[in-house]
Amino acid sequence: MKIVTGTTILLAALTVCLSSPAQSINVRSSDTVLKLSQDWAAGYLAKRSDVKIEVSGGSVTNAFAALAERKAHLTTVPRLMRFKEAQACEAALGQRPTEFKLAVNAVAIYVNASNPVKYLTYDELEAIFQGKRRNWQKLGGNNEPVIAFGVETSTPVGELFVEEVLAGKSLTNDVRLVTGPELLKAIAREANAIGFGPLASADGIRALEIKRAFSSTPVAANEETISNRTYPISRFVFGCADPAAIKEDLKAYLDWIRGEEGQQIARRAGYFPTAAKWRTTP
Repeated sequence: MKIVTGTTILLAALTVCLSSPAQSINVRSSDTVLKLSQDWAAGYLAKRSDVKIEVSGGSVTNAFAALAERKAHLTTVPRLMRFKEAQACEAALGQRPTEFKLAVNAVAIYVNASNPVKYLTYDELEAIFQGKRRNWQKLGGNNEPVIAFGVETSTPVGELFVEEVLAGKSLTNDVRLVTGPELLKAIAREANAIGFGPLASADGIRALEIKRAFSSTPVAANEETISNRTYPISRFVFGCADPAAIKEDLKAYLDWIRGEEGQQIARRAGYFPTAAKWRTTP
């Protein structure tokens, strides 16, 4: 008869533990949130050397395709899945991917501090940045020309503005594209300027309140309204995963991203933390 002692069991368990390969998490990110995805991975790996995380970029469409083809455990993307993308994933995986709210992105609309306009609607913003409205008078301002600035549309903030406010249409050629810090300086110098960019503060400028529609209530851009998603020009950064792949290591990683450390990394990358009510459930 073979006798198995407690010591034998302990040694066997240690052998299995030591020989187990590191858990590999493959993350496919859209290019606009790739830097954030890389920052999250680096922050987590500094704490968990037993886990391997591979992050690669590409288009949002390609990220969802990788999920459907089981080439990625997790996608990090700046918007929800669209109908056809969800259909493809459901057909391949047998169910819709689980969506997690990981951070919040937002766009502020700035004017010079001397401008009397207090708020604008989406339609008015669309008219300005499509070149249809070129004078402040019909917008509640002075009889002066509108001078429009913005950040590059390849940035997370620029992409959000084009997709959310302009419904995917291009900016007019009159819009002067500059970097975030230069945007604030330009608007502070030019009394008739307006511009979109990351939320910040600087002398000589003011962020407008925004109304989604004419009948809406104007909402100011600040951390509370953005984190709670009551400020209109904002949206979540989503993580989408195959439910069958959400096992111990991937679940721990997603929980860490939505915890305080992960949210602080998002803040340092220029995003906003999700409100607590969004973090505990997909």
